[in-house]
Amino acid sequence: MLGQTKNIAITNFFGALHYFLTIYIVSPHLAEFMGESAIGLVFAAGALLSLLGFVLLPQILKKIPLKRVAQILTVIQIGVLTALALSNSILIVVIAVILLSAIPALIGYSLDVFLEQATEGEDNTGSSRGFFIAVGNIALVISPLAVGYILGDTNEYGKIFALAAATLFPFLVLLSTIIHAKDVPKKLETLSLRRTLRCLMHSKDVMLGASAHLVMLLFFSWVGIYIPLYLHTELGIAWESLGWVFSVMLLPYLLLEFPIGIAADKWFGEREIMMGGFAIMGIALALVGFISIPLVTVFLVAVLISTRIGGAMVEITTETYFFKHVDGSDINSISLFRMLRPLGALIGPLVGSFVLLFISLQSAFIVLGAICLLGIPLAFFIKDTR
Repeated sequence: MLGQTKNIAITNFFGALHYFLTIYIVSPHLAEFMGESAIGLVFAAGALLSLLGFVLLPQILKKIPLKRVAQILTVIQIGVLTALALSNSILIVVIAVILLSAIPALIGYSLDVFLEQATEGEDNTGSSRGFFIAVGNIALVISPLAVGYILGDTNEYGKIFALAAATLFPFLVLLSTIIHAKDVPKKLETLSLRRTLRCLMHSKDVMLGASAHLVMLLFFSWVGIYIPLYLHTELGIAWESLGWVFSVMLLPYLLLEFPIGIAADKWFGEREIMMGGFAIMGIALALVGFISIPLVTVFLVAVLISTRIGGAMVEITTETYFFKHVDGSDINSISLFRMLRPLGALIGPLVGSFVLLFISLQSAFIVLGAICLLGIPLAFFIKDTR
């Protein structure tokens, strides 16, 4: 199964690349058409569509294999990115951004199922998922460099959307040729999400872990939307500078998550690492509000790196903690867990838009950072796996 895990990770690299190429430019692109508070509503609409997709997925899987669903979604995403690359119509841009925001969580869910099927033994969960995430994080780190190089001091976002569409072609080829997915058991396909939720609620630790993961996803939604919007659109820092800054900022995901996954398997468990991660991410996000000059400074770089150190610590520990409690046949539990991503992407922008009705974006980072600290008590009360 090691070879299959490697195949899935390599395939995920190209899927992650298309997502990370666009994640930081979408909100500045939307800012060319609408105000800051409205931008969050577009992202929320995409998250709502993604949630609907997860609700309908059990019924879809009765008729269409999961691998074929992933292939269809990939083709649709290529069309969406092509539309964004070619059109300046506000209607087309808004619809395309909604779809662009909705589809990645559904594609990611399929890869989760394939990876969990290929993982042998719960003792390998942290290392296998850490490797899977680490390979995807290579795409995370190199994407801002490509964005900065291509855009320079311009806002020609169509070039990036076209590049992102191109990266999905090797993803589609690899998905179709080197990933060998098992059939999803029919009896588990027909389980309702309501029944799955009721079962999960009987496990306090799983629910606490899932709740902590949701807080982390709120953080992810805020940093993806509001940090580039603030640094580029409000402060006016050019992409040629932000490209390398964002790349350095994201290195903790590449350097920390794989060894943290191994450490969580062998020595520490997840709770302490998770609590520390929430503390770092919350404080660092609040400090973004103290960046006030349109220059790349040591303070700016240090704060941005700190946000991702905290995010890396929380991401791998919440993922590992959950997947130690499920297996590859538990498709409904994995589906429910992955529904947290669009749920976080729905709640996060709505909270952000609400906050922006009363205070400036600069001040909003302090409020959003404080919300991240709610993850500390959630992590404190889980039962460690070691």
